[in-house]
Amino acid sequence: MPMQCRLCSSSNTQLLFVSENIHGRHLLGREKFNVLECKNCKVTFTDVDVNSAFYGHYYPKNYYDKFRGNKLVESLLAFLEKFSFKRKLRLILRHKPPGNRVLEIGCAQGKFLNDLPSAFKKFGVEINEDGRRYIQEHYPEITVYQDGIESQAFENNHARYDIILMWHVLEHLKNPTECLDRLSKLLNENGVFIFEVPNRDSLGFRLTRKQWFHLDTPRHLYHYNQHSLKQLLNQSGLKIIEYSGNAVDYWQDFSTSLYKCFRSKIPIVNKALYLMFLPIGFIIRTLIALFLAQTAEINTYVVKHSS
Repeated sequence: MPMQCRLCSSSNTQLLFVSENIHGRHLLGREKFNVLECKNCKVTFTDVDVNSAFYGHYYPKNYYDKFRGNKLVESLLAFLEKFSFKRKLRLILRHKPPGNRVLEIGCAQGKFLNDLPSAFKKFGVEINEDGRRYIQEHYPEITVYQDGIESQAFENNHARYDIILMWHVLEHLKNPTECLDRLSKLLNENGVFIFEVPNRDSLGFRLTRKQWFHLDTPRHLYHYNQHSLKQLLNQSGLKIIEYSGNAVDYWQDFSTSLYKCFRSKIPIVNKALYLMFLPIGFIIRTLIALFLAQTAEINTYVVKHSS
């Protein structure tokens, strides 16, 4: 019997491959997960039961830990992080000046919100208790909420926001339609919703399939392309007004995807392969992100109300 689509409930689905519990280039477990494509809405999704134990089991405390390596690599990563922030800030300021109300969904420890100009009125949603505590202790100017925007607490809060941000969160959500419906109501009439997701139509996914860096099964419940996102957003009265490739964040993703296809059981060979693929993959993915956004590894979208 065909598996129903997680998003549109269509039975017109096709098994693409079977994946394991992976995160980036790391194998976290041997559990098997079917990854399917819906022929109706064009979304790719992971067949997994998202029950009460799911998040505790598949999101270990170190899931969001940053890379720790030699000083040179850490310095490079810090530079890229600053460059990434400036890119996103320019995008925000192009649409909304400081002084507006900004809400970040999935704000972690609040660093991005804190780095925004102080004239912004800053709000965040973070379900992780440690993240909320860090914000409350270090960034008192940020109002942080515990409950998701679909919760009754937000339903009772009549506040509206000029900017809503969501960086690499949508692919993790069990009920994206419910989230976007609520988000649409929270967004001011002329507000902008800016978000990023891995791109299912990327060169990396097309070439490497179950070795794709951004697969992250089973945590990434959905893998979107522009077509599936247009449909999803339209259902909530939203439309894409701008999209681009991200040439900075996860700069090693395409290189890692290629490496995973060729790695062996010999450590020294693997090291040589990774060092070989790193510059090649970086150059290719950067050029694609800059000039062929539709096949970039990551896409950034700017969204407004349809009318």
